[in-house]
Amino acid sequence: MAILTRNAVKTAHWYTREGEPMHRIMKADGSGDRATTIKDAKRLGLLPSVTSIIGILAKPALETWKMNQVALATLRTPKTEAETAEYWCQRVCDAAFEQVEDAADTGTKVHAALEAAVAGEPYDTAAWGVYVQPVLDLISREGLTVTAREKRVVNTGHGFAGTTDLLFTHGDGLPGILDYKTKKTKPGEKVSAYDEHRLQLAAYGATEYGDAYIGRVRAINVFVSTTEPGRVEFVSHGDLTRDWQAFKLLASLWRYAKGYDPRCAGS
Repeated sequence: MAILTRNAVKTAHWYTREGEPMHRIMKADGSGDRATTIKDAKRLGLLPSVTSIIGILAKPALETWKMNQVALATLRTPKTEAETAEYWCQRVCDAAFEQVEDAADTGTKVHAALEAAVAGEPYDTAAWGVYVQPVLDLISREGLTVTAREKRVVNTGHGFAGTTDLLFTHGDGLPGILDYKTKKTKPGEKVSAYDEHRLQLAAYGATEYGDAYIGRVRAINVFVSTTEPGRVEFVSHGDLTRDWQAFKLLASLWRYAKGYDPRCAGS
């Protein structure tokens, strides 16, 4: 069950109204770049990403996991007499979530390898082939014909944008959308999709194929295990009409919570 929260996500991704990513912008002094803020977005008329909108949904199980990681990190990172409580707390938090950064880096590299492989481009098969080839085999077995990859979709009517992993058609000629997710798994443990996965696919699908067609779009998540190399789980969703309706409500709540209506920006 998802719960609304104002501050569930520390950073957000942004796009121009032409669909160009603008997750970072140059600093005023020209010394480098920094993360784009909502203040920047208002000034430039940017659109939030689909995942940024979904990010206002708190995930209770995830929050519990985070608290447990911090608690465990205190055992691995004892406080020294010389450091302040504030400094120690920051050091504990850094230690607790170092694994998250490592996992995100791995996920980014697997995703890049999948993108290259689907495009028929070379990639480091020695390092990433064990993750990539099972996905290619699965796409082939399912009879999916890729029609686009890494396509950016822009929905100015509801004020968001995003980047799809794969668009495809299948045996009956109907369109579909597929999204990769890397995940740590345990042997024998079932892999399931969550609310946010369906919401993301619904937003992309309705934007690409149209509101009226969303009930016929085939939506798929492919979960690639990073802890059991070679394990790939294929989750096919049903009718996403309710999910699309829910996402539109969520976009409205995002606009309320952030005090920014990107539908009107730049007009």
